[in-house]
Amino acid sequence: MTPSTPYSYEIEFDVIGACRNEYDCWMAENSIRWVSHQAVTTFDVWHNDKGMSPEVRFVFGFQSLKQWAAFVNSDVHASAKDALKQVTTGLNARLWERSSVQLSQDACGERTALSPCDDLPAVSEELL
Repeated sequence: MTPSTPYSYEIEFDVIGACRNEYDCWMAENSIRWVSHQAVTTFDVWHNDKGMSPEVRFVFGFQSLKQWAAFVNSDVHASAKDALKQVTTGLNARLWERSSVQLSQDACGERTALSPCDDLPAVSEELL
């Protein structure tokens, strides 16, 4: 299991069918410089084998926004994205910040989510 990081940067895309060999060669020869950048804490690859888009998702984990910024502003990242643009479509990137839902245990041992809205009336105006 991959350790948790507070910031995840996802890059997702579809590989152009005619460029599959070029993509595979690039991954084998050049991707290690990208994923081993000193700011990257974790790295995962997700493949969608059901024929849906996006086909591939790279998930980079970072301990701080400063580390993420160092990565996305690096020459290694720019070079890798430029290479991917040549052999992919639908290349998108997103930064995510980890959040959580507080859980509590009721008297019967069931877990429930705590919400700052717990003190509000249970019936909304639309239902009256």
